[in-house]
Amino acid sequence: MPMLTKSKPSLFDHLWTLRFRLTVWNTLIVLVTVMLALYAVREGVRFYLLLETDTTLDAEVQEVILAIEAQYPEVDRIIEELRRKAEGHKDRGWHIRWMNEDRSETIWSSENAPAKPLQNLIGSNVQHNVWGSSEFRSIERTLDRPGLPKYFVRVGTPISFVTDNIDRVTRIIAPVGLFIFLLAPLGGFFMAGQAIEPLQKIIRTTDRLRPSHLDERLQVGRAGDELDQLASKINTFLDQIADHLKKNREFVANAAHELRSPLAAIQTSIEVSLEKPRTPAEHEETLFLLNDQCRHLSQLVNQMLQLAQSDAGATDQIRELLPLPSLIERKIEMFGPVAEEKGVTLRSGRIDNVTLSANRNQIRQLLTNLVDNAIKYTSAPGVVEISVIQNSETNEVELAVSDTGIGIPPESLHRVFDRFYQVDKSRKRGDQTRGNGLGLSICHSIVQAHGGTISVRSEVGVGTTFSVRFPIHQTES
Repeated sequence: MPMLTKSKPSLFDHLWTLRFRLTVWNTLIVLVTVMLALYAVREGVRFYLLLETDTTLDAEVQEVILAIEAQYPEVDRIIEELRRKAEGHKDRGWHIRWMNEDRSETIWSSENAPAKPLQNLIGSNVQHNVWGSSEFRSIERTLDRPGLPKYFVRVGTPISFVTDNIDRVTRIIAPVGLFIFLLAPLGGFFMAGQAIEPLQKIIRTTDRLRPSHLDERLQVGRAGDELDQLASKINTFLDQIADHLKKNREFVANAAHELRSPLAAIQTSIEVSLEKPRTPAEHEETLFLLNDQCRHLSQLVNQMLQLAQSDAGATDQIRELLPLPSLIERKIEMFGPVAEEKGVTLRSGRIDNVTLSANRNQIRQLLTNLVDNAIKYTSAPGVVEISVIQNSETNEVELAVSDTGIGIPPESLHRVFDRFYQVDKSRKRGDQTRGNGLGLSICHSIVQAHGGTISVRSEVGVGTTFSVRFPIHQTES
């Protein structure tokens, strides 16, 4: 089979990296923002130059109107005054135009005035009108005083100075725009590098991780930003993976240890039987021993298979409504003879009328494991009690199995649900069938599959209570 080799990154792959894309977007945003800002400055200068020009021309128009009012009806004197004013502003290029009431006739205009009145109305308000062209701009006011004819008076100026000033501004800001155009990609590339540096650290760290080496963790900064949150989430996920792999390794090692003992016993029994002729009674005894070991192996394999299916999420979760009182009653009937043989009293405590929505087989196994453990670890004249309590305040249903047995040492309480864990020194069973430390693990997986919790309280020499709590929304009273 030919080996699969990793292809080299193409030029497109290099160009389309996250850093490249961030650089492009940053450059485009900076350039567009700067160009808009420079354009706004340029147009702002134009606007304020024209506004200042209009204000100055408007003041001159008012002076002209006052001169006409003062000299009327001496037209010659009015023209002389207007000529004098126009001569005073000749160096600035200003011009004056005096028109009749319908603007059809120019009564007088200065020499530098346009040949014809401007026809393009740019703006208008209650005080004056603004007329303009590509070369000139003028402010017009109306002389409409009682006792005088209606006249229109305009004072205008060439606007070439505005264009000149705008050109100067353009020549100033153009190098600024060019400098930013050249600097933006470099700055964007640097900033993009700074932005993705934490991501590159994450990539380098995760690249070093292996299933057999998950001790290294990502560095979490103090900024508390999204990248720090991502690193923290990845670290949490790595902790979970490492814990899962550790438990799997322990599970495999413990399973091998548990399987080795009965297999060794079977092999030894067969070898002893084959060494020399044996009587039928001796063969029958060997077969009983082999049958006991095979039964233990079968139970162990079934429990391991159930835990594996639970880990894979493949457990049967077909649910039905289970009346807990009747289920508890049947368990008491089933384990009653076993408890009576040991001199242990098996009874029910408070039993609320609760119907649980759950998988029948799994709830039966949960009760079987808990009751079986309680009876095995309780000596005569002990008591094992089962209770079902519905608590409307906490929205939970509690299923409790308590005993007056030998109890569990405090240092072992946190491990009782670990797979293959057994409190050998404290919970001896004499000649009873040995356990393999999977019963409570199976109980834990069943409870979790139903969205509940399981806990244990115990005191050495006093007794133990296992409490299972299911959410109330999964029950019906």
